[in-house]
Amino acid sequence: MNNFDKKISDKVKSYLDENVEFTGEESERIHLRIQQGYHKSRKFNPFYWTVLASGATIFLILSLSFLKGPIVGIDNELAIEGSGNENFTLHEGEKLAVDMSDIEQMNIGSEMPRLLYADNKIAVMQGTFGVVVYNMQDSIVTNRISYEQIKLYGITMMLASVSHDGTTIFIGNDDMFNEYIYTHQYSISTKVIKKTTQQPSSLYSPINIETPGYNEQYDKYFDLQYLTGDKIVELGNSFIYLRSLDWNMKDLQIAICQYEDGEIKIFDVFK
Repeated sequence: MNNFDKKISDKVKSYLDENVEFTGEESERIHLRIQQGYHKSRKFNPFYWTVLASGATIFLILSLSFLKGPIVGIDNELAIEGSGNENFTLHEGEKLAVDMSDIEQMNIGSEMPRLLYADNKIAVMQGTFGVVVYNMQDSIVTNRISYEQIKLYGITMMLASVSHDGTTIFIGNDDMFNEYIYTHQYSISTKVIKKTTQQPSSLYSPINIETPGYNEQYDKYFDLQYLTGDKIVELGNSFIYLRSLDWNMKDLQIAICQYEDGEIKIFDVFK
């Protein structure tokens, strides 16, 4: 015991001596209980040891069974817990359902959704809804990869790009270092997602334009009462862009604008 501990001990002892008093009978009773505690021996309990030995045996058997059984990796399946407390498994090659029930209450967020790809038939875009594919011929959303769905594949911040031919969406984890590594690919025609074995060699890139409202080249085509995206896709003498009258996602629109006369054709994405 060092000097500091000794001083504390002396102060505590002094305080107890001054403020706590026992009668002689109480002191003898306390000393007797202490002595009994020192000499009391523990009895052997056979039931306790039997239970302990049985538990150890069961644990050993289960461990050996697990080691002998097949190991299921993330390449084969992903076990997850559903929102309804039910357990289910997503297998590689799973077909993703198209559920739009949450769009009605969804906000656009801090940024306008952005075009990833477009041609004369479809437009692929990414926003707080995840990624959707809109068929402009049938005026309907045909595909969706939501953030909740893609989390089941270990992707927390979705990075998405479209192949140059518009058939495949490549998906990976977006990070602050801009390391574009794609881990999964999604077929637009079959709606099936699976792991990708190699990095894509040809990805489509939309055109980035100056911020609408400050854009001398394109502002003449825009109705600046609308929120307007800063990515466009050129199709011959026209271009495609995204806009919304307000911050409600249900009001998102695809606009096809003619360069020659500024005539616009509108598609309501979620209506």
